[in-house]
Amino acid sequence: MIAATEAEADAVAPAFDPEGPAPGATPERILRDFITAGSGAGDGYSVARQFLTPELAQSWEPEERIVLFRSDPRVEKREAEGVYQIQLETTGTIDARGVRTNSPVPATETLGVRMAQVNGEWRIGEIPDGIMLAQSSARDLLLSHSLYFYSSNYRYWVPDARWFVRRTGVTARIVGAMLAGPAPYLQGSVTSAFPEGVTLARDSVPITSGTASVELSSEVLENATSLGLQQMNQQLQVNLLGLNDVTSVEMTSGQPIELGDPSPDLVVPELAPDVGGEQVAIAGNELVRVRNGAVVPIEGLPSVAESQPRDPATSVSGSAYAFLNAARTSLFVTAPGSQARAVAKGSALTQPSFDPDNWVWTTRAVGGRSEALAIPPGGTEANAAKLAAGWLGDRKVKELRISRDGSRALMVTDRDGVGEVLVAGITRSTEGVPQSLTTPLSLPTDGTIDTAKWAGQSAIVASSTGANEEATPVILQLNGEQETMAALDGVLGISAGSDAEDTFYAQAGDTLYRRIGNSWVDEQLAVVDPAFPG
Repeated sequence: MIAATEAEADAVAPAFDPEGPAPGATPERILRDFITAGSGAGDGYSVARQFLTPELAQSWEPEERIVLFRSDPRVEKREAEGVYQIQLETTGTIDARGVRTNSPVPATETLGVRMAQVNGEWRIGEIPDGIMLAQSSARDLLLSHSLYFYSSNYRYWVPDARWFVRRTGVTARIVGAMLAGPAPYLQGSVTSAFPEGVTLARDSVPITSGTASVELSSEVLENATSLGLQQMNQQLQVNLLGLNDVTSVEMTSGQPIELGDPSPDLVVPELAPDVGGEQVAIAGNELVRVRNGAVVPIEGLPSVAESQPRDPATSVSGSAYAFLNAARTSLFVTAPGSQARAVAKGSALTQPSFDPDNWVWTTRAVGGRSEALAIPPGGTEANAAKLAAGWLGDRKVKELRISRDGSRALMVTDRDGVGEVLVAGITRSTEGVPQSLTTPLSLPTDGTIDTAKWAGQSAIVASSTGANEEATPVILQLNGEQETMAALDGVLGISAGSDAEDTFYAQAGDTLYRRIGNSWVDEQLAVVDPAFPG
């Protein structure tokens, strides 16, 4: 039997062989070389531990916190004997669960250190747990991997981006992180099939002929049903398949766990909901479809011209539409064969967004603050869910987009003139009624951001807007990575479908541009406010 983690580490991890402490090295040299030694994860970071006093070497937790930095670290001696500090220009941090938080630019961090003499040599006696990695080498040292949890209705997989050090045992750490639950911003908005308290019974996940054997603690069998066990197995599979060539998963707890006959209630969740290649847009003051490079009318849809429509949206099924009036003070819904009806009013309404159950979402300004509004199918403002997230504070919401799994809300907000891209979880009642927005994940950006859209499950496209300005759209990954696109003049809006490669568009002036590679191609379509379903 081969340990999957060892095989994977050999296959994907580059060999880093840092040197131990040099005889007679100064405290400054010890600290600099200790930072470098953090790149060597082999044998439990044995080389890095040589720079620590014997007592600290025993208790030091290298992966409790990873600080990513650019530029050379600065090491300075302080007034007190043996006290030093390390100053870093940071790009982000990764916590013990693998959750990455990007730093706003610029950002610095100072770590306090106390040095001590051990047999005549300087060693580190006190330093915070964790390692420091140069951003330039982090991609080689770290593995980005999405954990997956169920949406609250078990119909979709919801990604939870994490980072792990490439070393022996990474597969077991991925499973352990999944068992520990979702990242803070997803807590309450997604669910795990595994009961709270279930852990790995051993710190390795061996594989034989492509089958990963996951040994779980005995709590996994408490009050377990066949459906529950099958959901657990399904969740393990989506988290591990393809990792180190895993092709199947076996759960054990002392002995192999029998899953029983497939439950009739077992749902196979969608991993990447497809919203198709059509967009809804405005042309000639009417709602239209953009399909295969052409503008076509929507069959059976009554005229909405008298409402002066802007910012349209459509459900994934294409059976329902929503839009705002030109003043952004009224929200309308309509469908083929049905006259448009106003379902909500307010100030500074944002472009509507449909969730998978056809709730229509928008935000509005209320008393100097913003609130999210979710209107049920067939409903109005009278029976809408009103979500006034306390963390919004005095932020002005410029955009709200619901993910295609219905579990997350993408928001662009303005606080003191600075645009922010935020992703919050959506908590719902057992009946699926939206209840609250969780404290969000922030995706820092270098430039001005006025608009953002989902491009699949884990990517977001974002851009500044302005008729007389040059925009440089960016692709933001939930794992913290970014890709800058070619600049485009006069961007007024953007739209994205199921990915950022083939279905990323920008409205500039009175025409629509499509992203092809790193270029923009004029589709020569006279439409405004294009939007993919959702």
